[in-house]
Amino acid sequence: MEDPRYQIEREIVEVVEKFEECEFALEEFTHARHLTVACWYLCTLSGDKALQRMRDGLQRFIAHHKKQGYHETITRFWMELLENYLCQCLPATSLTSKVNGAIERFAKKDVLFSYYTRELVMSDAARAAWVAPDLRPIADPDRVIVKAEFICILKAMTNS
Repeated sequence: MEDPRYQIEREIVEVVEKFEECEFALEEFTHARHLTVACWYLCTLSGDKALQRMRDGLQRFIAHHKKQGYHETITRFWMELLENYLCQCLPATSLTSKVNGAIERFAKKDVLFSYYTRELVMSDAARAAWVAPDLRPIADPDRVIVKAEFICILKAMTNS
């Protein structure tokens, strides 16, 4: 199944609506669509509401399909990783560009294993509750500082 590339925001909203209504078959709710929904929540909801909405939606979706497998650490990892990515986007970046960029940048689910050892993230403890990464932190503090400096320089240039 091909990854989506969104042209307009309405296409993203339709993915979110289909997810929330459990209209996707299990195999249709691809990694790219997971990322789409997560980005939408992070861009439209404040604080912990985005994580809670994703958590509730995934649990409802899994139950609807009579499956088990919700994983708290993986869910929160992706939400934090995407939030970090979205915070690095310039404020004027369109939602479609942000989502398309996230899908492109994080196309492979295996990025998880550059933050976690397989043993830790696949543990029962990590499945049930949040476990912080054991290989490296999700947010790169140097990148956040560089971005803040860049934005300050950009603002200074536009105000002069």
